[in-house]
Amino acid sequence: MAVSPELDREVPTDSSALKARALSGAAVNLISQAAKVAIQFASVIVLARLLSPTEFGVFGMVIPVTAFVQIFQDLGLSQAVISSPSLTYGQLSSMFWINLALSVVLAIVLAACAPLLASLYHDQRVMALTLALAGTIPLSGLMTQHFALLTRQMRFTWLAVLDVLALLAGFLGSVVVALIWPSYWALFASVLMTMLVLLTGSWIGARWRPSRPAAWDKVRPMLHFGGGVIGYNISIYFARNLDKVLIGWRTGPFQLGLYDRAYKLLLLPLQNLNGPIARVMVPVLSRLSNDPERYRRVYLRTTQQILLAAFPGVVFMMATASTLIPRLLGSEWAGAAPIFTWLGLAGLHLPMSGTMAWLFVSQSRTTEYARWGFFNAATCIAGFAVGLPWGAYGVAVVYGLTDLFIRLPALWWYVGRRGPVRTHDLCRLAFPFAAAGVIAAAALWGIGTVVSASPFPYLIIACLSSYATTAAVLAMFPDGRAALRESHHILSGYVNALRQSPKILASGD
Repeated sequence: MAVSPELDREVPTDSSALKARALSGAAVNLISQAAKVAIQFASVIVLARLLSPTEFGVFGMVIPVTAFVQIFQDLGLSQAVISSPSLTYGQLSSMFWINLALSVVLAIVLAACAPLLASLYHDQRVMALTLALAGTIPLSGLMTQHFALLTRQMRFTWLAVLDVLALLAGFLGSVVVALIWPSYWALFASVLMTMLVLLTGSWIGARWRPSRPAAWDKVRPMLHFGGGVIGYNISIYFARNLDKVLIGWRTGPFQLGLYDRAYKLLLLPLQNLNGPIARVMVPVLSRLSNDPERYRRVYLRTTQQILLAAFPGVVFMMATASTLIPRLLGSEWAGAAPIFTWLGLAGLHLPMSGTMAWLFVSQSRTTEYARWGFFNAATCIAGFAVGLPWGAYGVAVVYGLTDLFIRLPALWWYVGRRGPVRTHDLCRLAFPFAAAGVIAAAALWGIGTVVSASPFPYLIIACLSSYATTAAVLAMFPDGRAALRESHHILSGYVNALRQSPKILASGD
């Protein structure tokens, strides 16, 4: 079966066109991410004021189980489609039918487990919510490969706009339900509305319909590639969700609600920065895998800019959590502030460590990716067990400490053992930001002791000070000055790219 050129239509091949496509994609993603962060922060704040911590806790009991089921639905096949050097219609159709069949089976399995989950948590509300969420799993299976194809074709504008529309639909749907019926069903409404918009938009945008699958020998290599990805995804699931399951089981929905909101408030801006950039960078790095020097340069420069955008924000939120969280969410959420601060230890390095998945996947090191995931999960689970007797706060303390002092150095060593980006490259990149973080935190502590302004002016002053102090410290290092110059250069490029935005939006690239 010959390679279908339409599957890779308009994908740039020469370096200048690839750079232009990546830059225009990043420019559109910048706008979409600003919109998404605004919508998600509005969602966190508005829903926290419409619903109680207990309602979030009930929803948080079921979501980890749903997330686990959805890991097997993908099998890592979407990453195989994105990274494959060549792709046929038959192979893509095979991936689609495999994903859809698994989705239906897994939805049935999850629905059958609903009574067991209600018994585990001693809460009958869990049963109905589990049955409802099981019905959404086939919807996800219907769009997985369409999203993979759009990413492979570097249709970044379409994906960015679709993400914003879906998120907005989910937010509005949840608010409407919360106003009528203030319960965990408002959170389910957000999931359902988001998935329906994503499903519709992905099928319209991809302009592809599944057909007859390919022969088994054409599919086997992609399944092998996906096996490493799913191994990592399974392990990372436990690292990111078992804490919520254990807290819900041990302490009930109220503490879980506090923990869940602190976790989401920390991760929302980080995920909304790393996730869409990964959508651009994985296919770009995959195409640069035969040019190690360019690969290394592109990765390091991109990661510098992510740190420059996110790292001072994490320092600010950690330093002001006792003021920030009650002002954003309401006084009944004050108990989430100390949890947030300890989880922030992990958030400090997440903007950089989160990019290392790009290295594993773009270099086809998926077996190593899976091994790292198992180590990550084992240390997380051990930490959860140690901290659980002290409830959500104890879990947050142990998680933050072990993430910063155990998993961070282990990951940087493991991913940098081979490939274009080595461990010493990562350390050299991180050192100026680490120094800037220490000084920025000290500056924020000083501001907190001398500034007597009301909470919101104080938070604005603290946020601006964190970014200004970080930039000033970075300017003292050669690599830091290079990062600041690169930021100015990229912003200028964004402005030029956005001048072309009507043409880009019209083409849907």
